[in-house]
Order: sequence, then structure tokens, then C-alpha cells
Amino acid sequence: MKKIALILAGGRGKRFWPHSRFNKPKQLLPSPSGNSMLRETFERLLTFFEPNDIFISTTEDLFQQVREIVPEIDLLNYILEPTGKDTAASIALSALLINNYHKKASINLAIFPIDHYIPEKEQFQDSLKDAFQIAFDYNRPVLIGIKPKKKEPRYGYIVVDKQITNVKNIKLYKILKFKEKPDENWIAESEKKFQLFWNTGIYVMPSQFIFQSIKQFLPELDKSMQIISQSIGTLDKSQTIRTQFEKIKAVSFEYAVLEKTLEILAVEGGFVWDDIGSWHAVERFIPMDIDGNIIQGEHLGIDTKNCIIINDNGLTVTIGLDNFVIIKNGPIQMIYPKNREGDIKKIISQMEKDTQFKKYL
Repeated sequence: MKKIALILAGGRGKRFWPHSRFNKPKQLLPSPSGNSMLRETFERLLTFFEPNDIFISTTEDLFQQVREIVPEIDLLNYILEPTGKDTAASIALSALLINNYHKKASINLAIFPIDHYIPEKEQFQDSLKDAFQIAFDYNRPVLIGIKPKKKEPRYGYIVVDKQITNVKNIKLYKILKFKEKPDENWIAESEKKFQLFWNTGIYVMPSQFIFQSIKQFLPELDKSMQIISQSIGTLDKSQTIRTQFEKIKAVSFEYAVLEKTLEILAVEGGFVWDDIGSWHAVERFIPMDIDGNIIQGEHLGIDTKNCIIINDNGLTVTIGLDNFVIIKNGPIQMIYPKNREGDIKKIISQMEKDTQFKKYL
């Protein structure tokens, strides 16, 4: 069974706007180590995969920037989408092209987001080994979950059966339910009855499961993939992909497929993990001052507490603020209470529809 890694690097990182912009999305931005998030992810995978077995899915307009960050892999290892249509389309196209690249061999495909902080490479490698072993033994998709260290409403959770199956010294769980960003009451009640894990979004899946699931749950996407499949090896391939992506609806693979199937298993990741996909996340990596503020750039404040203030030029002045996020990036300034972070995507959706503001994305 061939082991392949797929890095999903085509998103725009809306939760990190305005630092994450259309032409400079989050995968190209620095991680806590100073490297880009994409580079950090790639180097982490080199502890387990050969470079030729690592593929990167991104969009055509980001390809040159992504290629500069990861020049080691072959050009054929880049899966290019004409435009981003969320992870269902990315994973479907990637699985199709990778499967064809490896002449339809049996493949277990490991899928990795880029906005993770994972400092313990050896423990990460051990957990990947466990996930691949279970995927091979059971021929089913496997999620790596992290046992929660605290109640964290900003993370996705999975609910698993408390019954543990030990397979070759690997603790194995059956996933009962996904829950995206629950409140603390839900977490407190659920952990009384079930085992909860943070959802890392790291999956190991047999390629045939991907094809079969898309056919079952996303028949229109499957139809487009069948048409693209017929064009592989011809001069029409690029245009066929472009034409089909104009028709494809944007939807996440997790929402459209994984949350609807009962076949997913989970193994516990034995490594330190954090999601660095939003402004809230910087609180876990950047030291606070005595008032609980995180300050980058020039700032002068009175009675300002528990705020995140990121300023790339000029001076930011605050008076009487508590639990606010203030981001100044070039011509854009964004201010919101911390508990309204989920509304950033709503603002961006409005901007996408307005020619006056679209230039700021």
C-alpha cells in the first residue's frame, strides 16, 4: 500500500484577514518558528515521507509563490486548481491525479492542513505511523485526534465511543459525531458521556474510499471528476479541468462527506498540537504584557486590557478597551470584540460582492 501526503495549500485564510490577503494568503505567512506555514508543514512531513511522495494542492494564481517556498518536489507533484472551490474539490482532483500518477496503485492518502503548530516531530511521526497502520488493516479512513487540554470553543471536536479497541498497541476509537466550534456548555455535558478529541483535520484515507464517497454523497462532483479523468493524457486536460471547476460547487470534504459516513476511525495523537488559523491563536504563541495585551507595532493605551493589537505602521491609541482585536495592515484597519471573530468571514463575503471594497481582499 503506497503512502502519499497531500498538503492543502489553496485556501485564502479569511480568519487571518487583513494580513492574509488574496495575493498573500495564510500559507505564505510566517508561523511561530519564523518560516512560512507551508514550509513548516512540508519540513515536518519530511520526517515520514520522501519528497517524491509529497503532493501540494493549490490554485494556479498562487503556484509561483508556493513553488518558491517548496522547490524540492517535482512539478508533477503540484495539483493546480483554476480557482479555489473548497476541500471537496481539492481532495477529489488530487486523489484522481495522484491515483493516475501512480498507475492506479493502492494508495493511502494522508491529508494535511497547513495552519498547525506541531513542535514534536518524533511523536508526530509515531502518530502518523499508527494512523497508516489502522487505515491499512481496516481499509477505512482514520483521523488523528488530540485529547483536549482545556475547553476550547474555537476548535472543532469529534465525539468518540469511550470503548477503546487496542490494535497492535494502538488505541482505536469509533467516531460518533463531529461538532464544529461548540460552546463550553456542550463540551462540559458531552465529556460526561463520551470521549472528546480536538479535530486536527489530519486524515489518512484509502483513495478508493475518497472515490466511492464522492460518488455517493457528491454525485455532481463525481460527474465532473469522471469527465476530467477522460481528459488525462490529452491536450484537453487543462481546459477540461477549468471548464469543470466553473461548474463545481464549493463545499468542504469534511462537511459533505466525512460527517455523513459512519466509517471513520480515530487514533489519539501523542504530540503537542495547536491551530494557528486565526488572530485568537496568537495568544498562545506571543508573550502578553502585564495587562494581558499582545502588542506588535507602536501603541499607546490607557485602561486597555486583554487586547490583541497588531500595527504595521504609525501609532495605535486605545482608551478603555477590554478583549478587543485591533489589526492595522496597510490601508486596512479592523476592530472587533474577541468573541465576534466568527463574523470576519461575513464581512469578507460582503466585500466580495461590493466593487468598492473588493480591492481590499
